[in-house]
Amino acid sequence: MPNRGVRVADLAEQLARALVGRLDQLADELVADILAENPGYHDAALVTLAELHRSCRANLERVLQLLGDTVPRGEDAYDAAAVTGSRRAEQRVPLDSVLRSFRLGGRVLWRGLVRIGKESDDIDRDRLLDLATTLWTVVDEASSVVARAYRDTELQLRRLDDHRRQSLVGDLLRGRGREAGFAAQAAAELGLPPDGAYVVFVADSAADGTPGLAMPQDTLAGYGIRSVWEPRDRHTVGLVALERRAVGCVLGLLRGGARARVGVSPEVQGLAEIGVAHDLALLALRTLPSGAAGLAVLDERLPEALVARSPELARRLRAGVLGPLLRLPGNERDVLLETLAAWLETNRSAAATAARLYCHRNTVLNRLRRLEAVFGHSLDDHRTALALSLALIAHRDGAR
Repeated sequence: MPNRGVRVADLAEQLARALVGRLDQLADELVADILAENPGYHDAALVTLAELHRSCRANLERVLQLLGDTVPRGEDAYDAAAVTGSRRAEQRVPLDSVLRSFRLGGRVLWRGLVRIGKESDDIDRDRLLDLATTLWTVVDEASSVVARAYRDTELQLRRLDDHRRQSLVGDLLRGRGREAGFAAQAAAELGLPPDGAYVVFVADSAADGTPGLAMPQDTLAGYGIRSVWEPRDRHTVGLVALERRAVGCVLGLLRGGARARVGVSPEVQGLAEIGVAHDLALLALRTLPSGAAGLAVLDERLPEALVARSPELARRLRAGVLGPLLRLPGNERDVLLETLAAWLETNRSAAATAARLYCHRNTVLNRLRRLEAVFGHSLDDHRTALALSLALIAHRDGAR
């Protein structure tokens, strides 16, 4: 007859000790169940069958020790669970799959307890059912330790991955992409093609401190465009693989998300030219005034880039070309500057300038004659018009 006076705790210790002698069999059962019912482990090539068996055995033993209150003095009762959680995070096994394996382990242990209960007439079936609650409580506690260790390790790995990505991007910006071996390694680790066309973006931070481009990597990924975006100093740098796409396609996808100045390089070939493209993207960014928001494509802003490239020459250009005009009294100076800019931007058309400034054509002609008097020469010469255009760009940049 079953002994109905046995406490659940005593029964737990009795059955746990009995199951410890069958650990190898239980581990075999659990490995078989995991392989049959847990697809998350099928893709985890780093978890060998031998390692999986050792892990299953160690965790089953610890759960039985916890169940029977027989954990050796001085040992961490949840060390096997913590090791498993950390190791599976390193092997990129999904956390859901790891926790499912622990639930399968609980099922294997329960089957083992039931078998022993059927084998012995001394075991009270009601007490055995009561033991199920204790068993699943222990399994849940071990699962919590697994999840915590997994997330801690995952966070550490993410930090390492971030550091590695920062290092690789930094080396590419410094020109190491010209080293064939390094370019191939960087491409593999960053998930980018080693060859083909690239364009580089450099974005300021927005006024509120957020990135100057809203979710560029996700936006491009939605269209199958591979890219890497990395915060660096005061900017965010983006390496975008065109892979037979036109630059205009990428610009169209990102233009609406610009919340600050964004410089865009010309198209370059391969990771070898990323360093050069980065410098050109920085130059393009400097052609926009501080506080502006939008994409500055270098090839669309070459005159501004020429001026921005050499601040000292820009100052000399401004003073040497516009000096006489800038020394006029404020009101006259401002009117003539506005007229000169509109005249140059409308391809030196007096009629178009008048329409833009909402004044009579004769008024524009009078102002142009006044400008010729101030400068001491005709405005019709092509070199003069070019110098004036660049000087006005330098003047606008200097006034910012």
